[in-house]
Order: sequence, then C-alpha cells, then structure tokens
Amino acid sequence: MGKLALVLSGGGARGAFQAGALRELLLYFERSGKRINILSGTSVGAVNGMGIAQAASYTEASEELETRWSETTNDAIYKLRKLDLLWLFLRFAVTRMERWAFVEGSDSIFDNTPLYRRYALEYLDLEKIHARRTVDDFLVSLCSLHTGEAYLKSLTAETDVLRAREYLMASTITTVAYPPVRAVVDDPGVPQHLRLVPQLYADGGISNKTPLKAVFHAGDISELFVVNTYPSYPNKTEASIRQTFPNLFSMLMRTALELLPNLYFLRDMETVRDVNNDLRVWEETRRRLLETAPDTATRGKVEEALREAEARFSFKQGGKHVIEPVVIAPDEELPVLDTEFVQPKLMETFAMGREKARAVIAALEGGAAATAGISRRAVS
Repeated sequence: MGKLALVLSGGGARGAFQAGALRELLLYFERSGKRINILSGTSVGAVNGMGIAQAASYTEASEELETRWSETTNDAIYKLRKLDLLWLFLRFAVTRMERWAFVEGSDSIFDNTPLYRRYALEYLDLEKIHARRTVDDFLVSLCSLHTGEAYLKSLTAETDVLRAREYLMASTITTVAYPPVRAVVDDPGVPQHLRLVPQLYADGGISNKTPLKAVFHAGDISELFVVNTYPSYPNKTEASIRQTFPNLFSMLMRTALELLPNLYFLRDMETVRDVNNDLRVWEETRRRLLETAPDTATRGKVEEALREAEARFSFKQGGKHVIEPVVIAPDEELPVLDTEFVQPKLMETFAMGREKARAVIAALEGGAAATAGISRRAVS
C-alpha cells in the first residue's frame, strides 16, 4: 500500500503553530490506525519531530508537545551576545565594506546554548528513537556552508549520541541568528582525504525549509502529510498587504526566512503534482496500448516493451504512487515572529494550529465517510 510520510517545516517560534496542529494530527493517526513510516523535520520541525519519534505513543507525544511549548520562553532558547556584537559593529564602522567578510568577530546575533542544553543534552533520547515505538525512521535536515550540500540524516540509524546532537543542533541553525555547528558528516561524495575535515553546518532550510522533495523521491510514499509554519504565499490578505518593514532586519527576515523558503516549498509541491500527472498519464497510456494488442503473444511483447520503458522513467523510480498531499498551514500571518518565543503569544499560536488541523482532519474524515457510503451503496 505504500508508506506514510510526515514532513515538518522550520520556522522558529512559529513551531508553536506546528505543535498545535500535531496535537490534533497525532490523535487522528492514532484513532485511524495510521503509523508514521518516515518523519522528517527542519529546525523547529526537527525539534517537534524528536518529541514524536521518542514518545511511547501518539497520545504521549501530543501531550508532551503542548507541555513543552507552554514552558518555552526566549531565555530557554537563546541569549543576545551584546558586547560581542557591539565590538563587531564598531570594527565594521572603521573597515571598508568590501573587507567586511574578513573582519573577525562574533559569528551570530544570538547564543543558543540554552537551546542546546534544553533539547540536545537533556531531552534527546536516542534509545527511545531507536525503539521505533511511533516512527520507523526519523530524519533531520542540515546543509554544509562549505559545499552547499543538503542532507537528510537519520537519527534512527545514528548510534553516536554526540553526532546525533550535532545533527539536531545543525538543523536548528539559521545563519546570522545562531552560530553554525562544526562537525564531520559522512558523505562518500567528498574526496577521501577531506572526509574527516570538519565543516560548518546549519539549517537545511537554506535550501530545504520543508524537507519534502528528498522524502518524496525516496519512493513508495502513498500518504504525505505536511505541517508548514508559514502561510502559503502569495498571501493577498489585508494583514499581509498592510504590514510594515521598518528596518533592514525586518526586511532580511521577511526575504530570507519567509518568502524564499516558501518558493522552495511551492517548487517541491509542484514536483509532486508533476509526478502525479506523469503517473496518471503513463497508466492511461499503458492501458490503451495493451487494449490494442490483438492477441496474447502481442500483448506480452507490448508489456515487455512497456516494462523496459518504465525502468528509464524517473517518475517511476522507487515505486512511486499518486499522492494527494495533506497540507496544514496558517491561513494568515501568525502572532509571533521566528525569534519571538514569548508567552502568551506562543500558546495563542499553538491554539491556531489546533484549530487549523481540526478543520483539515474534519474534511479528511468527512471525505472518507462519503467514500465508504458510496462503496456500501455500490455493494448493496
């Protein structure tokens, strides 16, 4: 029948919306008897995904997500570097702009040691993830700042807890805001003599904010659920049109953390639609060609020719199925920004996620009930 994949986007504090949506979605999986075969996450999606992958049940995971977000504050995630930043800006002020890239100083605005302590040291439990009680394979997204290579690394397969912590933290890093992680990542594509050279890694959201394409191309996915933390742009609501960007930081945040990642997401969704279309067209073409065969022998030859053709089609690789993705995303701009881990805004955002997920799930269950009704009538 194929696998069920759950994909969780990045988004910092917007992850409260995602956690609220997961509160409902996991309970839907439980009562529907659905199992998560592949779970992939970027940044806050990796952190939320970790809470699912190491839980004993979907109910436990959904409750743990709510508890964690109700206790989250800025102080539990990061600290401002203050004097380090002031010294760096002073050096910029007396240096020609073309030399700014070579000025030594702080590598980020914030120090994320609290996040590392709270989640990588105290919360991450590889043994529970390895037990596969709720998820068969849990993947986190990260990207090398040196080579530009994006990776989906499996924490389910990882046995080294120090490396697992590096992967998790690298996935949470948005450069400029937080310091990149220096690590060694297994990659057979790197020249042999360079494989043990540490590189700097950061959020897969650099090119993979919603790690969808790599999961989809793994093949054999028949159900795909995506929980995004951003509205689907273009978003021509009054709130979007009237919002202001008072300084360069707000414009940078809007461009780099919202609009560009959404373009990647739309690109990946377009890939899903294209593959679906190719699969449908091919199956229809295949059916019509076989119907034209005048006898069994000819039909066998046509089938053999079709199998040879299929082996060369990328859209057939990995046993791909036609997928109707279920996307849960905000309908409007959320009350929090990426770095705004502030109560009670976070729980307001969490409630918005729950409400949106309930609406999506109600439509799913209503559609399933209608299909079952049609089937019963057809049988009778």
